[in-house]
Amino acid sequence: MMHCVRIVGEDSVEAMAKVTRELGADAVILSTRQVRDGIEIIASRGDAVNEVEAGDMRAAAGSAKARAEEFAALLEKKRNATSSKPRASAAPARPQAAAAPVQPSVDPRIEGLEKSLSEIKAMLSSDLMVSGLRSAGASPALISVFLAQAGAVGGDHSDQKFAAFLAKRMQCKEPLLSPEGGRVVVTLGPSGSGKTTLLAQLAARLRMNRPDERITFVNADHDRLASSEQMRSFARILDVPVIDIERPATLTEFARSTGRQVSIFVNMPSDFEQATDLLEILNDNAPDMAPLVRCGVVPSNLCTEAVEDLLDRYPTLDGVALTKLSEMRLTLSTVSLLALRSTPVAFLSSSSHLLKGVVEPDMEMLERLIRGSLPGAAKETLN
Repeated sequence: MMHCVRIVGEDSVEAMAKVTRELGADAVILSTRQVRDGIEIIASRGDAVNEVEAGDMRAAAGSAKARAEEFAALLEKKRNATSSKPRASAAPARPQAAAAPVQPSVDPRIEGLEKSLSEIKAMLSSDLMVSGLRSAGASPALISVFLAQAGAVGGDHSDQKFAAFLAKRMQCKEPLLSPEGGRVVVTLGPSGSGKTTLLAQLAARLRMNRPDERITFVNADHDRLASSEQMRSFARILDVPVIDIERPATLTEFARSTGRQVSIFVNMPSDFEQATDLLEILNDNAPDMAPLVRCGVVPSNLCTEAVEDLLDRYPTLDGVALTKLSEMRLTLSTVSLLALRSTPVAFLSSSSHLLKGVVEPDMEMLERLIRGSLPGAAKETLN
């Protein structure tokens, strides 16, 4: 006997997320309906469906297909009857007493079909569907379009609605740099992505908003001489000290000794393995340091596969910065990947200008950026 579970969520997305958590990604959805508290889903574990029940489900699917064909035949019959109906006479009709309004009857087959469509839409907007599409090899761009068509996009202004759909999933809910208190800010990304420039831009924004803030640069990317020289150039402009470290323990000891009185901006190694090891040590020592802010750096010229690799290697990012936006537009695949992963976009960097080159985007900026990635769209600036 199949064990069924009743799940209720505020909307279909929340309900399907609960199904995934309780029953796993292979859960079988038996029914979906609107209830007072939101969306009710009756589901069961996928491995609990035996051959008899599977046969029943196939039979039900065949029955649903038959009902759909019957419904289509009914519509065709009604259309033919309407077209063959004789035209009304031009002679004036005699005035008649107003008849009581007649409530149109609803064919139960139509109600059944509408219910099936609602269930399909709920499935399309669920994490289960996303997981299924990804495992089938669908690209992020295709999945995002598929999900948007499930309800977010339709009718006029579809580009704007599609951009709003993705921007809502990418919006950073809280600022990464808090208005007060020290921070340990690290930038993570491949060589040439703009990590050092972004770090200096964030320090400059903090210095502008809080002139008395104590700031220190830490260069942990000691394998790249150019990175060290670039950081020292920014440090002279901002009048902040620079510390070079070669051992992870040195950084954690310094961060613990300063407590929460100093904001430390760490230029992390470009090498993924070195950066991962250092990040793990920082995470382990986080309780004894100022709050850790992990910012991934995604340049506009980075291919989608490399972006996905970056997000996989650093799954605990607090947000990402999209850099080099004046050099090349983001591709729709990259934008869609960030949206599907619900990656918060905290900063947009278009140039190396310390103050004017970086902004914290709002929904309007993200929507403009996304519309600019659509095929045939004109490139839009951040200004």
